This record gives sequence, C-alpha cells and structure tokens, in this order.
Amino acid sequence: MKKPQIAADTRPWRDVDAKPFVRIANVTKTFGDVYAVDDVSLDIYKGELFCLLGGSGSGKSTLLRMLAGFETITSGTIEIDGQDMANVPPYERPVNMMFQSYALFPHMSVENNIAYGLKREGLPKGEIADRVAELLKLTRLENFKARKPHQLSGGQRQRVALARALAKRPKLLLLDEPLGALDKKLREDTQYELVKIQETLGVTFVVVTHDQEEAMSLATRIGVMTDGKIAQIGEPQEIYEFPNSRFVAGFVGSVNMFEGTVTEDEDDHIRIASQEAGCDIYVGHGVDCAPEQILWYAVRPEKMVLSRERPEGDANITHGFVQDVAYLGDMSVFRILLDSGKRVHVTQTNSSRYDPDAISWDEKVYISWASDAGAVLTS
Repeated sequence: MKKPQIAADTRPWRDVDAKPFVRIANVTKTFGDVYAVDDVSLDIYKGELFCLLGGSGSGKSTLLRMLAGFETITSGTIEIDGQDMANVPPYERPVNMMFQSYALFPHMSVENNIAYGLKREGLPKGEIADRVAELLKLTRLENFKARKPHQLSGGQRQRVALARALAKRPKLLLLDEPLGALDKKLREDTQYELVKIQETLGVTFVVVTHDQEEAMSLATRIGVMTDGKIAQIGEPQEIYEFPNSRFVAGFVGSVNMFEGTVTEDEDDHIRIASQEAGCDIYVGHGVDCAPEQILWYAVRPEKMVLSRERPEGDANITHGFVQDVAYLGDMSVFRILLDSGKRVHVTQTNSSRYDPDAISWDEKVYISWASDAGAVLTS
C-alpha cells in the first residue's frame, strides 16, 4: 500500500528542526488512583497518518479523547498547531473525531448526514452543496446520496462517517477504531480507501486501533501503548524489525523468543548460549551488553528456514518435530516442537501451487536463520 506523502522527499520526524503539528508533553490522566495515561510525550507532524496501537486498557482511546477535548488533562500540555489546548473547549478546537460506531443519524440521508455540521454553522446553502458534492465524490458516494444509513453496507457507512467528519475542514482528524466494525476483507479494502483520502486531502490523521495489521498498513508512524505509556514510536518497518522490548516484539506480529546468556561479547558480534533455542545464537553485530548477561533473542517466523538436512554452521541451527501445518493460501505456518521442549512457529511462502515434496506433519526438521535475522532485547 502506498503510504501518505508527508512532504517531498523527507520525513519531518527525522529532522531535529521540524516543528510538530501536535505536541503532547508529559500528559497524565488519572481516574482516582488509576493512571489511564502516564506521563506521555509525543510529537505528530503535519500531514501524518499516525496510529496509536495498543490493547484494551492501554490508554490509547483516553489519549485521543484528551486531544479532542472530551477528557480533561490531569497534568501536562497538549498543543495543536502551536496553540495550547488547556482552556479550549472541544467545539472550538481545530479537530473533529470519527467514532467507532460512526454515530450516523438514521433518519437522514447520506447527503444530509454529511451536511449536518455545515448547516449547524449557518453556512450559505450554495457553499454547503458544493462541499457536500466534493466529499461525495471523494468518498465515492455520489450514487448513494439519497439513501439512509440502514440501506448502506458497512464500508459505505464508514465512508459517510468519514465524509461528515471532514466536512468542516478540520486541521486534525481523530479516528477511534475506524475499521473495527468491518469484516476482514472489507477492512482490508477500506484501508486503501482511507489512505487514499488522507493523501488527497493532506489532513493530519491520528488513528486509534488494537489491530496491528491495520496500523502497519495505514501508518506513517506507530506509537505502541501499554499500561498508559508509550513503549515505542517508529515507522512500521522499524517497529516490526527493530522492536525495543519483548512486549513490542510480541505485540506487533508473530515472534519466536529465546532466552539466553551472553558467552562472547565482541565489537562485531555476540554469541548467546540458549537452552530454549537448543543451540548457540550468533548475532552478526555488536550489542550493548555484558558477558554472562541474560537477554532475549526475537526472530520472526518468516526469517527462519526449514530443511530436512542439517545446514552448515555451528550456530543458529536447531532441531525439532513438526506438530502441525496450517495452509493459509499465500503461506503455510509450521508449529514445531524443538528438542529443547520449546514450541516455535515458522512460515513459508507458497510460491508454487503444489509441492509434493513439501515438509509436512510428523517430520523431523532443522530450523536455521541468518546472523542478522533477529533482534536482541535486554528488557
């Protein structure tokens, strides 16, 4: 999927002189003794499609509601386009919010749902008609403008809610689980629509989701949240390939995790003895660690290679028994019980339509991976 264009040939978050469009500084929100959001700092840049990703109770929706002004801040500051939002009520913020339920008016047509906020502002009829026509075209709803919400599909209702949220030209659009009510296939199709619309308008989007695939598909950057804090901020590839903790590695995508002890610590490599892996793990770069330190090695299933014959080498090669194979069409997932007793998952792309010699259930196999395949984690 083509990601939104932030600016010509640049990523502002990599520029130390770039000015954030949204600045969240040391923001905390408590409900009694419970910290829903705990000392969060985050910069979001103009034109971004930023995703807050986390499980239930991680604080992501509370943070979104504070941006919208629906929740007060216990401590800290939020600035939008250089303006402190401390005393700005929701209806005066340059922000609109699209809710998970869409909250469409059931008795109104698509056209009138989109026009509702513009009519409340008392804009001239001609200006309202032009803006509604523009949004109907943008969201491909021209042929559905007279229909009521119950006469639409889930994806169409989602686009009506998006058009209505964009009608007043907000500088910042907040989307709370915008695709959560859609089935898997429709959700995938709508992700493309959402990115295309965001790219066309250049409006800054902040999306809250618990769906890692959704975040990876949509976002210019992702903020992974847990227990009211941000665990890691980064571009999707950075979050996936270079997680900074066991939590992030396990939350974003499938991962195999091995605990081990450092036995060699050199500038250009380290070696980890791992009983769980059933082999030594060789990492082809230096790591900030100490001899005999306990750490964890995370390697994605698609980075591992299965074979019946033992590959050459004295590290990154383990052995196990295929307990299960799940055929998913584009790939197969192998669940393997290692000789050490640990279970791992390995995925293989199904590049041919049928392979009679493919590894299957109840086979003994070797599993290997490259020296740069995984991430070393110290927490």
